[in-house]
Amino acid sequence: MLPEIYPAKIELDVNGLPFATDYGDRYFSRESGLDETRHVFLQGNQLPEAWQGKDQFIIAETGFGTGLNFLATWQTWQNDPKHCTSLHYISFEKHPIPKAQLAELLATWPELDKLTQELLLQYPPVLAGFHQLKFANHQVNLTLCFADAESALKDLVAKVDAWYLDGFAPTKNAELWSAPLFQAIAAHSKPHSTLATFTVAGQVRRNLQAAGFTWEKRTGFGQKREMLTARLTGISATHLEAAWFSLPAPQFKERTATIIGAGVAGCQIAYALALRGWQVQLLEQQREIAQEASGNRAGVLTPKMTAEPDWGERFYRQAFLYAARQLQSLIQEPANKELEWFASGSLQLKHNASETKRCQALEERGLPSDFIQLLDATEASSLAGIQLAMGGSYFPKAGYLYPRSLCKALTQHPLIKLQTQTEALHLIQTAQETWQVLNAANELIAESAVVVLANGKDVAQFTQSNFLPFLPVRGQTTQAVANVYTSQLQLSLGHEGYLTPAIAGQHIFGASFERGEALASIKSSDDELNYQQLAHYLPEFAANLGTKASSHAAIRMTTPDRYPYVGPLPDPDLFRQTYAGIQHGAKYKTWPQARYQTGLFISAGYGSRGLTTTPLCSELLAALITGEPLPLELSLYYKLHPARFLLKKLQQQRD
Repeated sequence: MLPEIYPAKIELDVNGLPFATDYGDRYFSRESGLDETRHVFLQGNQLPEAWQGKDQFIIAETGFGTGLNFLATWQTWQNDPKHCTSLHYISFEKHPIPKAQLAELLATWPELDKLTQELLLQYPPVLAGFHQLKFANHQVNLTLCFADAESALKDLVAKVDAWYLDGFAPTKNAELWSAPLFQAIAAHSKPHSTLATFTVAGQVRRNLQAAGFTWEKRTGFGQKREMLTARLTGISATHLEAAWFSLPAPQFKERTATIIGAGVAGCQIAYALALRGWQVQLLEQQREIAQEASGNRAGVLTPKMTAEPDWGERFYRQAFLYAARQLQSLIQEPANKELEWFASGSLQLKHNASETKRCQALEERGLPSDFIQLLDATEASSLAGIQLAMGGSYFPKAGYLYPRSLCKALTQHPLIKLQTQTEALHLIQTAQETWQVLNAANELIAESAVVVLANGKDVAQFTQSNFLPFLPVRGQTTQAVANVYTSQLQLSLGHEGYLTPAIAGQHIFGASFERGEALASIKSSDDELNYQQLAHYLPEFAANLGTKASSHAAIRMTTPDRYPYVGPLPDPDLFRQTYAGIQHGAKYKTWPQARYQTGLFISAGYGSRGLTTTPLCSELLAALITGEPLPLELSLYYKLHPARFLLKKLQQQRD
C-alpha cells in the first residue's frame, strides 16, 4: 500500500507570517520573503545568467511551501529577454498547503498576482504523487512532487542544473538535510550543477562535501549573517534504474516525427511534440480523425479509484487531473470554440455491495474534497438534478466530452500536418536511422527521425511491434432522445456503465464490454443490454427516455495488466538474448542497458480510458523522446514500459 500525505498545519504568527506548527518554523523571512528568495536562491545560483542561451534548464527544490520561490523564478524568467527556451521546475513537498489557504498566503505579494492566479488555477488537490503543471505556452513546467523528498528522488527522472534547498531549518526538520538525501541530490545533478540554501549548519556543510559538492559561505539575507552556495565538483553515484527499462537516448538530429493513427492517442502525442517545436506528420487511414475507438459521441473523464491506494489508482488519478488541466487550458483558447468539453462533475453511484464497500474505504482515507466527495442519496440527487435512490463518489473536476472535437482542437497546431485516407502498413529503417513509412503498394508516404505507433487495434500489423500482447474488447454505446424529465440531469453518472446529460437532445449510455471480439459491427442486442442495465439502476430515468438508437461501436485494445504501452520499442529478440540469464535471479548482478529500435515508439492499449490517460502518457512519451524530466514517477513508467511482458516471461522461466 502506498502512503498518503496530509496538508500543512499552519498558523499566522504575531507578524501575520505563516508558521508551520508541526515543525515550529516559519516559511520565509520576517523582513521580506520575496527579497530573501531573490537573494538566496536566484543570486545564489547565478540566475538568470546561468540559464541564458540554453534550450532547457532544470531547477529542483526541497520544500515547495507557499510556492514563493517558484513564482519569483518564473517572474525572473519572464522578464529576462535571454531566458532559456524551456524551464523545468521540480519541487518536493511532503505537506502541501491546500489551494484556498495558499491563495490567502500569496495575496501578500501583489506584484506576483498575475502569476499567482495562473498557479492557483492549475494547483492540484493535496494528493500524493507527481503533478505537472504547464505555464507560459508550455515553456514553464512545474512538477509538484507531493511526497517526502527522499522517496520522490527515488522516483524522479531528471538531471538538475540548479538546486534550491529550502526545507525548514535543520534543527526543525532533519530529514531534509540528511546525508542520504544529499547523495540522492548529487545523483540527480548534472556535472557542475549549483546549489544554494539559507543555512550554514555544520552538518549541512559536511553532508554536501561528502556528496561531492564544494561549498562556500556568502552574505546571508536580513538577520541571517551567512548563507551557503555549492557546486558539484566530485563524481556522484548514478541514480540506479532497472537496466532492462533504461531510458532511450534522445539523440535526434532532426526534430521530425510521424504519428500513425489520428485517434485520441495519436492526436495527443502529435500535439505534445508540436508544442516542443517538432514537425509532425499525422497519418490516418479513415476519411476523418477520431473514427474508431475515439469515435464515440461522448466519453466520460473520471478517475479510477481503489479501496486502498496503489500504483494503479495513483496512475489514473494523476492522469485524470492532468487531463482536466489540459482541457481547462484548451477551452480557454479562442481557436477552440468547437471543443465540446463539459466540466459538469461526475458521480459514481453506489450501485452494488462492492461499490458501497469501496466508498466506505475511500471515506476513511480522508481524501480532499476538491478531488472527491462521498455523498448520500439526498446530496447526490441535489447535484445530479434528478431523484437518485443511492449516493456515491462525486468528482467535481470530472466531466464528459466529444472526443472528435478534442482531436480537432489538438491538431490545429501549425506544426502538425494531417494526412487522412492514408494507410501505413510497413516500416523500414534506413542506414541513416530514419524511418520510412510505406503503404500497401510499398510506396513511401512519410519519412522522419521518429515514428510513434498510435493506431490502436492495428498496431500488431507492424513486424516491429507484433510481439506485444493485446486484448481486444468490443464496446457499443446507445443514444436516446431526451425529454423534459431526463434533461434535468446535470452531470455524468456511472454504475456498471455510464450515462451523460443530454447532448444536442440525446443522452449517450452504455457501453457494452465484450472481451475477445475483433469485429466492430453494430448489434441491436447490445443496445437492448445497455438499456436493460440502465433501467436496472435508474428505472425512472430509463422509462422517460424517448426513441433509442445505436450510437457507436468500436474495438478498444487493452493489455493483460490494464496499463497502456508507452515508450520506446525494444527489439524483442535482442531483449530476450540480453536478459536471458535473469531466469537465474540474483546470481546475475550487472546487466547491460536496454537497446531499442532507435526512434520507434508506441502509445497504445488504453482500453476504455484513453480520454483520461492519453494526455499524461503523451507528455511522458514526448519527454522520453526529447530527454526532458519525466512528468510521473519512475515506478509508474516501469508499469507502462513496452518491454514489461518480455521481462515477465523471462522471469517466469526460472528453474
